[in-house]
Amino acid sequence: MILMRHAESQTAGPTRDHDRPILPEGANAAKQVAKQLRELGWVPDVVICSNALRTRQTYDVLRDEIPELADADAHFLGSLYTVAALDGQTRAHLQEILAAELASSHQCALCLGHDRGWSEAATSFTNRLIGLGNSHAALLEGRGRTWGDALGPEAAWSLVDVVVPLGDSPRLGPELSPDAATPDAV
Repeated sequence: MILMRHAESQTAGPTRDHDRPILPEGANAAKQVAKQLRELGWVPDVVICSNALRTRQTYDVLRDEIPELADADAHFLGSLYTVAALDGQTRAHLQEILAAELASSHQCALCLGHDRGWSEAATSFTNRLIGLGNSHAALLEGRGRTWGDALGPEAAWSLVDVVVPLGDSPRLGPELSPDAATPDAV
């Protein structure tokens, strides 16, 4: 599973937050990450994406750089925009959506959305403090006979890598104890 935050977008102003477009430098950063994902062999066959303009535009950039995404099963959901702002709710929401939308034939899911929720979800899935900057993509590996098994409430995912634009650095903190509450992401 790839948990990716949208590309850098226009700052708040007269435009509604939901309708903020990505900036040209944000598109370039997303292109760099897309090329790395393809080189690493992380090509999604299903996409779960917020319906906000900046996430849809980030997806468009990724699709231009990863031709196989044209065949991916894509879902654009308003709930991913809303839930990302609620403390500690994103992982459970993603689990619910993924369990409902993923077929056994799907090998790699791209979840494209917003912070704060995306960093919290990455941290919760892996028990490692992860902060996702713009266009950062956490590559997570889960185990199970089915996606439902891999997404179960007790399922542990491992962090394979965090792919970032050139010149940027992943924001990783220490591993957390299994019983620790999910703290603020780095």
